[in-house]
Amino acid sequence: MVFRAKVFFFIVCVSLLAVSSWQAWKAREEHINDSETNIVNMARALAQHGDDTFKAADIILSGVVERLEADGVDDVQKPRLHKLLQKRVSEVSQLAGVFILDADGNPVVDSSDTPFSGNISDRNYFQYHRDHKDRGPYIGPLIKNPAGAWRLTVSRRFDYPDGRFRGVVLAAIDIDYFRNFYSTFKIGDNGLIILGLNDGTLLVRRPFFDKYVGYNLSKVPIFRDYVTKNHHGTHTAPSTVDGKDRINAYRHFNQFPLFVAIALSKEEVLDSWVEDTLHHTAAILLLIVILALLGNWLLRQIKLRLETEAELRVARDNLDQLNRHLQNLALEDGLTGLANRRHFDIALSQEFARALRNKDSVALIMLDVDWFKQYNDIYGHRAGDDCLRRIAALLRQVPQRTGDLVARYGGEELVVLLPQTTLESAALIAERIRADIVALDILHAASPLTIVTVSAGVAMIEPSQESGKSGEPEELVEEADRALYVAKARGRNCVARHDDVKIDSAFP
Repeated sequence: MVFRAKVFFFIVCVSLLAVSSWQAWKAREEHINDSETNIVNMARALAQHGDDTFKAADIILSGVVERLEADGVDDVQKPRLHKLLQKRVSEVSQLAGVFILDADGNPVVDSSDTPFSGNISDRNYFQYHRDHKDRGPYIGPLIKNPAGAWRLTVSRRFDYPDGRFRGVVLAAIDIDYFRNFYSTFKIGDNGLIILGLNDGTLLVRRPFFDKYVGYNLSKVPIFRDYVTKNHHGTHTAPSTVDGKDRINAYRHFNQFPLFVAIALSKEEVLDSWVEDTLHHTAAILLLIVILALLGNWLLRQIKLRLETEAELRVARDNLDQLNRHLQNLALEDGLTGLANRRHFDIALSQEFARALRNKDSVALIMLDVDWFKQYNDIYGHRAGDDCLRRIAALLRQVPQRTGDLVARYGGEELVVLLPQTTLESAALIAERIRADIVALDILHAASPLTIVTVSAGVAMIEPSQESGKSGEPEELVEEADRALYVAKARGRNCVARHDDVKIDSAFP
């Protein structure tokens, strides 16, 4: 029982740990999934924000292009255009300036108070519009102005009525606008936000480092294997910078050739999960310790109870043994070790009742040591006791079946109870006993035979319901006693049957 209890407590503790581990792992997966969902939503929001930012600038450019192509650019229009550009820049916070360039790359009008001077025909965006008839917006490469600020250009071409190239309208977007906006997001100490062109040019990076502006991402695995091949998605991989796992989400703009990518440190994402798991694990371990202490106490109590029960069983067995011993003493003759008179009376009643139920017979042999008083007078009572013990030892070998009983009936009288035995069989047994006692050759000077002998009376009864006699067990004893009297009258050292009493009328 103690072993089963130990196994039970072990299974409970292991089950608690298993369930706790499974819940912790499930919580970890849910935490990662939630983080992936969050950065996917963040990427969608940032892409939409970028689209809206560039779209706002492009709308301004579209309006300027329409006005230029309708009204042209002359000395009368320039002041009005200058005010218009200034107003538009003041209305859109991401714009650093709007510029109008002629077909040779010379500035015509801009939004600044100090007009820009110098030819920019060598710039990428100017050459693109000059060489392409595409009227849509063009996102040019990064430009660093003389003050050291990075700008991203959005430009459109405007033409003469006959379709010839007339110039470029340019909007400069301040990169700090994106950098400041991206800094408002909580992405952890090792998180990353990147804004880049679809050709792999890095525009904005958070955290910001000037050296990364304009960096080519074409060889970076996340860009090469995922961004270039999908419009949006997520991916978890070790960082090429520090080798730590990062959860990445990316998304291309819908209207402009740019993309935004977000990376979160998996370690930082799981920080709160680790803290919760540690607290939960500590609580589980504390619970297991409490269970172990309670279980240990319970096991001790169980063990103590089992030991007490074992001691009680031993005490009970000892008491039963003592009771049996006392019972045996109560039913045993102290001198010969045979059953005593009380034991005999109980056995006789039981066998009589059994014979009555089974319609069977019960036989009885009653023995008396011949001239035993004289034996005691000659040899003393101690010798008489030894004589009875030797005869009892011989008689103890007679019972061969369950129910057979040898008892000391009183003084030198002994009885042998034989259930399910006929009168003839009982007489033969009595004769064998008589002969065996003669063979003991116990000296008896007062006996005519000079040795100890016995007389035996044999009786048999078959109980019947019709008899109506309540004293039938005693009747068997009386019949055996009468037969014994006949044996003594015949000169002793012989066996008489109860039917001999009727034949031999000389003895009442």
